[in-house]
Amino acid sequence: MSQILKSFPTKERLHHIRKTYCEIFNQYYNPQAKRNPNNILRKPLKGPQFLKWYGDNSSTPTFSDFKKWFPDLKLVDPRETHRQFMVQDRKRRNKGAPKKKKL
Repeated sequence: MSQILKSFPTKERLHHIRKTYCEIFNQYYNPQAKRNPNNILRKPLKGPQFLKWYGDNSSTPTFSDFKKWFPDLKLVDPRETHRQFMVQDRKRRNKGAPKKKKL
């Protein structure tokens, strides 16, 4: 090895090589090795994949939509009824949300 490589390259030469490499291969040059979000920003966005898998949330009708569409049926949401019951129960046991400050 000593016959082929007489001396190791200097630090300046190595930095120059690394910088040139980053320019050629479109990499981010970071000589101080500081943390940055480039590894995350370089990846493609995942939003379209999630949307394709789960579908558009606004396309699925909710219970409140049915209440708006059919007001004459007087529909009662069991989840909302249970939530209101739990809120009243917590208030009765003094475990509810604190009262808002009056100005």
